[in-house]
Amino acid sequence: MNQLIHGRVNSIDVSKLLRISVTDSISIEKCFQSAVLFLADQDGKLITIREVGGLKTNMIEVLYKLKDSMLEKDFPYETNGCYVDVINIELQEPVWTGFLGLIATTNDIEKGVSIKSFLEGFRYSLYLSSQILIYQNELVSKSLNEATNSLHSLLKEEKYVIKLTVIGRLLLELVKNTFDRSIQEVLLFEKVDDQLLSLIYSSAVVHETPFQCYLYEQAIQSDWQTYNKDELVEKEWLSYQLEYASAVIAPVYHEGEVTTAIVVLLKNEIEKVELKQIHSFVNEVKPLLLQAYLNERTIIEQKRKSLLLQVTKKFHSSMDVGEVLGEMINAMEEMYSSFTVKLLLSRDWKVNEDLPVQQFYYGMDSSGVAESAFLTGKIEIEDRGKDQSSRLYAPLRGKQGIYGVMEIETTNTLTFPKHEIEFIETLADIGGNALENAELYQQSQNLINDLQLINQTSHQLNSNLKLSDTIRFMTDQILRSFSANEVGYIMFASNGELHVLEGSTGFYFTEKAQIQLATLSKKIKKEKESLFVGDAKADGIYDIDPYQSLLAVPMVQSGELKGMVVVLHKHPYHFTFENFKLLQSLIHHSTLAFTNSILHEELERLVITDHLTRLFSRNYLDQKIQESMFIDAYGSFILIDIDNFKMINDTYGHQVGDDIIIQVANVIKKSIRDNDIAARWGGEELAIYLPKVDMKTGKKIAERIVKSVAFETSPRVTISCGISYWDKNADQKSLKLLFNIADECLYLAKKSGKNQMIDQSQLREE
Repeated sequence: MNQLIHGRVNSIDVSKLLRISVTDSISIEKCFQSAVLFLADQDGKLITIREVGGLKTNMIEVLYKLKDSMLEKDFPYETNGCYVDVINIELQEPVWTGFLGLIATTNDIEKGVSIKSFLEGFRYSLYLSSQILIYQNELVSKSLNEATNSLHSLLKEEKYVIKLTVIGRLLLELVKNTFDRSIQEVLLFEKVDDQLLSLIYSSAVVHETPFQCYLYEQAIQSDWQTYNKDELVEKEWLSYQLEYASAVIAPVYHEGEVTTAIVVLLKNEIEKVELKQIHSFVNEVKPLLLQAYLNERTIIEQKRKSLLLQVTKKFHSSMDVGEVLGEMINAMEEMYSSFTVKLLLSRDWKVNEDLPVQQFYYGMDSSGVAESAFLTGKIEIEDRGKDQSSRLYAPLRGKQGIYGVMEIETTNTLTFPKHEIEFIETLADIGGNALENAELYQQSQNLINDLQLINQTSHQLNSNLKLSDTIRFMTDQILRSFSANEVGYIMFASNGELHVLEGSTGFYFTEKAQIQLATLSKKIKKEKESLFVGDAKADGIYDIDPYQSLLAVPMVQSGELKGMVVVLHKHPYHFTFENFKLLQSLIHHSTLAFTNSILHEELERLVITDHLTRLFSRNYLDQKIQESMFIDAYGSFILIDIDNFKMINDTYGHQVGDDIIIQVANVIKKSIRDNDIAARWGGEELAIYLPKVDMKTGKKIAERIVKSVAFETSPRVTISCGISYWDKNADQKSLKLLFNIADECLYLAKKSGKNQMIDQSQLREE
């Protein structure tokens, strides 16, 4: 950077200057564990070399190669575990041009050390070292000499990293102290869009609280301009409250654009000579301010790029919405520690409770600025007045929609510069896309799970299981996938009754459920449409206490309504619309299988059931007795015959005779267990097999049936019974033997007077 180092160097040797600086600047070792500083002339020839922290072998190799090829290199570059950078130096009085360079290890660079920033600061330190040497031999202002020494010390303490706020404050104090008799205040402004914002002032005593004033670019008409106060106030170019006679505005340019500006507020009219001295002195500090500004811009841009890269990597490595939002907030807090960040999201994602996240809803912001940002997809800024903070709302945009708004609040009335808005917008867009990706990923995962559930269900439905097993499987799947409390499969009987299929959860088998589901079933029967009720209690129509969330899907096959599936949960709004659509799909796929299973089981029941009595058939009875003889230890068999049945037919007719058989069959059904088998043996003869029942118990059951038939039939009839028994220890056991013994006992009961039972022990006595 041309003309950066100014001053009276006279006959000071540059290599001696470097030696003095390195020797004096022990703080260099705080920057680098090991490094090499060097000066080279404009031809690339090394003039002097100084090591810091010990010269390493790889540095010697790099330095050896560099001395013959410096002008051919593109700086900075990395080689052999070292990082190398070089900057230009131009001295005046005497004129000298060359290079200042540094070789450091890549380990130091990875720790965040900036070689470029260090070299820029060290270059200015060389200038200050030369100034100090000159001041030691010349009459100069004591305050100027002290300020120069202070600035030199500051550069060392700051590890030669030139920071705008730190260097700026010292420079402003230097200007003010040097011309204290004439200067009221010195201020430094930084360019923010079309105006310059107050950054530093030379005296903290002037303002007890933080302040802001603006310098407008219209006031900068040349490199050096003097205004009286009235002119600045009238044109509103400078907002400042102190009393001053006039002001000097000295802008600092970079590539034709104003970057910063020094404003010197003068106490009263001063002589031209003194004004010229102020002018000359301010020009002395401008180059360092420019370098500090450029360093700051570079660091900020690097930090932005690093943050954006870091955030983008995190966003693309995680599909967790909570992690995405947390990373976004952390990036904003790292970049703008004084800002307050809040995320207003359009839907309720599950995130860490510690994150500043709120649900976005219309009307939450009285000014409507947040809503405007959400609806338009454009950044909106809310100016809340002179003494209040400002708010910026950045929409979280994805490719398919807007997922919320990022609210950023300043701690004072600071405006948002364009370049900051651009960064915030970029970060918000990355966040919006990440949210969208996470949402799409979650949707795809849900879709995969739904398809897997449908596939598993279809496979199960086609596996020829019993209807109750299939229903139980479906119930378990829905309970798990929907986190439901109750699942019921209700079939509509022709008489209007509700028949709950086995495999449904327990609630639906209660009398209370039958009553509460009546209104729901009427609605389904009438409209044949699915129901999605978020809060049944609030709805008031489908109140199924204690459940509040309700899904009901009709089971329709070939246009005919077969029943309905009802899914319940105790909390309101538990089920999502996706749950509702999935349940519809499941029931649509399964209704045909349910209907076929019901028909198949009904057909099987008809095959093994006597049409008249609804008792089992003779073949089914034979099969079950044989199975029992194979797996059980014993069992009893009862053969029953209706007494004087021919007389009943002759007296009352065959229709009444059939009714008598049905009445006897019903008495038998009520008198035996569910696992006992009652069958029609043939004509008016019936039979009962009692697995795992001994002869003593079998006799009691037979006696109870004989008494019940005589008491409950109309017209009144009686029955005779023969009882046989088998056990695994018998010498002989067979189906034929069991039947023959029972038949002989029945014959004896008939012969002995009817309306009684005879067992095989009585047969032996005979």
